[in-house]
Amino acid sequence: MPQVDAFAAVSRRSVVLGAASLCALVAWPRVDEALHPGGPGRETDSPALRHDVDPRGITRVRTSRRWVALTFDDGPDPRYTPTVLDVLKEYRCRATFFAVGSNIVAHPDLALRIVAEGHRLSNHTHDHLWLDRVDEETITDQLRRGRDAVAAFDPDGGELVRPPRGWTSRTVARCTSDLGLRSVFWTACLESALRDGPTAAGDEVGSRLRAGDVVLAHDGGRVVGPNPQDLDRSGTVAALPALLERVRRSGLAGVPVQDLVAAGSPR
Repeated sequence: MPQVDAFAAVSRRSVVLGAASLCALVAWPRVDEALHPGGPGRETDSPALRHDVDPRGITRVRTSRRWVALTFDDGPDPRYTPTVLDVLKEYRCRATFFAVGSNIVAHPDLALRIVAEGHRLSNHTHDHLWLDRVDEETITDQLRRGRDAVAAFDPDGGELVRPPRGWTSRTVARCTSDLGLRSVFWTACLESALRDGPTAAGDEVGSRLRAGDVVLAHDGGRVVGPNPQDLDRSGTVAALPALLERVRRSGLAGVPVQDLVAAGSPR
């Protein structure tokens, strides 16, 4: 069946990747159009391409508040999430965790801690499938199951969704809209600067932030299932204090993306 072929193609590319590609800053070669139902036939690896296929998607927010949205993908992960939460608490920052549904099911204690400490959970699909490579039925199933996993801990959190890698398509955008969901992308990515070392990365990314920006980072490295991965996020964890220190020195406050969206005009 075509869906099985799509999963196979996805799995063959589920390898440990460089930090820049984790933020979808480096495009894969063009893939078969059949794996992009309704999509552009290439990865949406820039804000312009993402906006082209999903004009409702959020990249940043126009706001008068001195806020930036801190977001963490791919967790919960017992190797990294607890330390990320500890650092956020130290700097009195709140964040949104775009969690993989299967990881929420596997680590409910971490999902509980995320919400108990004032953070938000949001939808990152159930199995971290690359949505632009699967059929419409699978897209809808992944979005629904991811939303349901989030709703068990944060009833309204699943209304925002981040397609894995930011790879989307017109079909993904339509399915998202039909479910009453809205995609969230990002303005800056912490992992994109890790080539210079964790401290330099945190300082570099933090120095460029402006009110209304959305920051992408990762608290999870392991995903099991049809699109497995096992990535080292220790560099992200090590960079986080420098990032949050720069945010604080700039007079900005880190908040969940839900709060940022409510305080301005998403675009």
